[in-house]
Amino acid sequence: MTITLSDLYNAAASQEWSMYDGDVTEKGDMEQSLVIAINKAVTEILYSYPFKFRERTHVLFTLPCTDSYEMPYGLIMKDESDRYLVKLNSKFLKLIEKPNELDVRRGVPEGFYVKGSEIVLYPIPSEKFILTVDYMTLAIGEDKDGEEIFVLKDAEDRLIVPEYLEEIFKQAVISRTLLKTISAEGDENYGAYKKQSEISYRQLVKYSKGIIKDKEIRL
Repeated sequence: MTITLSDLYNAAASQEWSMYDGDVTEKGDMEQSLVIAINKAVTEILYSYPFKFRERTHVLFTLPCTDSYEMPYGLIMKDESDRYLVKLNSKFLKLIEKPNELDVRRGVPEGFYVKGSEIVLYPIPSEKFILTVDYMTLAIGEDKDGEEIFVLKDAEDRLIVPEYLEEIFKQAVISRTLLKTISAEGDENYGAYKKQSEISYRQLVKYSKGIIKDKEIRL
């Protein structure tokens, strides 16, 4: 099972107090206001917590005399010792705080910094090395061709969520989506959806951790 935009749209449209028509299968039949609300709900949930299923590892080979390499869209992760998870072969690289003060030097890279969408190594690699970067992806899903996407547009676009969390995640998105379609907090339905949203979100965080318990997450 996968969660597609059409799944979320029809599930939200079929909820009690919803103002939208369900059973939609084509992009052109979707009300854009609801699609926008769904995307806002998805990104708010995904970006609010470091879910393990968002973790990725980027692997590449350096080239002699080439210091800059394209990075995927995401945030470089740290370990328990506050080290950035950027390694050359098996050695951690240090973050360079003041790259403007560096002299031109070639050899085995000892550090890195980020410039735009690229990671820059220093010293400039003098030979071929394996560079690995563990990062938290900003992609929310995939299109029908398996390409990463950052917004749900087409009916077949699907979220990247483990199967065992799909139902909980779906409920969290639906309740938060409907909360966003209500124009005023004084609306009689606002409180009910707010409560549903909070409960389903706490469940999602709790069960995404597996057997690890977090005393701060309570129902």
